[in-house]
Amino acid sequence: MPEFLKRLIDAICYPARWISWLTLPLIAMILVTVVMAQFGSSTLLDWEGQIPILGRALTVNSLVDLQWYIFALLVLFGGIWALRDDRHVSVDFLSLQMSRRQQLWFRMLGDLVFLLPFCLIMAWYGWSFAEVAWRTAEASTQGGLNNRWLIKSVLPISFGMMGLLGLARAIGTAIQLYRGNLSEDIR
Repeated sequence: MPEFLKRLIDAICYPARWISWLTLPLIAMILVTVVMAQFGSSTLLDWEGQIPILGRALTVNSLVDLQWYIFALLVLFGGIWALRDDRHVSVDFLSLQMSRRQQLWFRMLGDLVFLLPFCLIMAWYGWSFAEVAWRTAEASTQGGLNNRWLIKSVLPISFGMMGLLGLARAIGTAIQLYRGNLSEDIR
């Protein structure tokens, strides 16, 4: 695979490497939420005025919202990393029956026919989803986080990045098939 494609794929996966570290604060937030619920406390911190995203206080509901925000980031960007490392769900029992050339053809066609259109659809509709949240100033109705458009905007971004990764992977696979270098790995 050409060096520029390898660099592009690494750049697309770079945010996922950093986002994977959010697992640690996620665990801490879950523990704090459980302890606060046990003691019947709902407000961790409060302050005068509004702070973007947090509003007027950091509450149990804020922590719960942050938990699902972080989980969404882990899933969306983790999917990109899993695709790059070929750790995604695949039909291995069929793949094992194929030659390496056939496997590469199916991977390339799968990326172009299934992955890329799906990512484009998700990015297109995800953009509208985030835009409506922005226009309506969507926020938690349970005293959680404000500015839901921030997390909703991750949907089109992550699927756009995954689509770009799929396209780069398909181009790399086509080059690999053309050159006849069937043993080369995508990474």
